Amino acid sequence: MLGLLSSRADRLIWGALAILLAVVLGRALKLIAGRLGERRPSEEHELQQLRTRETAIVLVATAIPYATAIVVLIVLASIILPVAVLGGSAFIAIVLGFAAQRFLMDIVAGILIGFERWYAVGDFLMLEPTKASGIVEQFGLRTTVLQSLNGDLVYVPNSQIIAAIRSPRGYRRYSIELITSDADAAQRAIEGVGRRGPAGEARFLRPPTVVEVRELGEETWLVRGRADVPPTMEWLAENLLVDALKAQLPDDVLLANPIVYTLDQGAVARYQRRVLVN
Repeated sequence: MLGLLSSRADRLIWGALAILLAVVLGRALKLIAGRLGERRPSEEHELQQLRTRETAIVLVATAIPYATAIVVLIVLASIILPVAVLGGSAFIAIVLGFAAQRFLMDIVAGILIGFERWYAVGDFLMLEPTKASGIVEQFGLRTTVLQSLNGDLVYVPNSQIIAAIRSPRGYRRYSIELITSDADAAQRAIEGVGRRGPAGEARFLRPPTVVEVRELGEETWLVRGRADVPPTMEWLAENLLVDALKAQLPDDVLLANPIVYTLDQGAVARYQRRVLVN
């Protein structure tokens, strides 16, 4: 009898140590992840490395509670059930009893997403079919947490994610093209939009600037500009910018409606290499 009580006490001690270790390790990993999140890398490769490290740390930190719960459940079961009964089939029954079907689906989906590296902490995503969008705040085995630009947190079970649209740059780069009879007036209008743009948080990441001025013919010029906006705030370039240019330039100066578009030059180059135009 004393031996049985001693054995049970040992198991309780090991279970308590597992919980303590999980708490300490989880807090340490969250502290490290917080410090990584405060860094501001200046190079693209440094940013990618930072996202990879932060994703790995957050993934491990979110997996610790699940692993701890399984360990504690096994310890409790070993105290209640005879050791001989706790065979391989009993272990499987305990795990299945602990985890519902949806939970297991979320875990498997999270493992596959992490293995295939769909996204990392810090990436800007739009998830299908939920249409949720924001920065990946946390990526765990069961859920992905997005923070939208207005601060809202969106919790999406991994099994509900059928597609993830990722913005590699983290912002939208727009090209602006004006056909005009007065190149100087068009340049002033493009650069003036940034100074007269909306105040507060709704603003261009990089205000509109002129990158090229080319003469097309007699008294006709092409003025090309560029502007960067956050994802989900494309209206700054597609609506506000266009309306501002139309308001500032009279019809005899603005010979056609402003053209505002976004293209990735690398993607366009790959597309052109795979297309034959007859």
